[in-house]
Amino acid sequence: MELQSTGHLLEEQLPEMMTELLATARDKMLCPAESQLTRSLLMEVIELRAHHWTPLEALTTQYYNRTIQKLTTT
Repeated sequence: MELQSTGHLLEEQLPEMMTELLATARDKMLCPAESQLTRSLLMEVIELRAHHWTPLEALTTQYYNRTIQKLTTT
């Protein structure tokens, strides 16, 4: 929820910074040196932005929760 409100606020107040931030996130997503956890978290941010910072569907949220839990416990 905090990520959604912060993302929405940043998108409104500093759109150029948000564009740069997402370009960096895309670059990190494609970098094989980044961990699976980092890529999963970045993908969630990208999806939230694609949904205009509104909550993701329950199944999508469950997917990220399970993925992050699995990646942090192994």
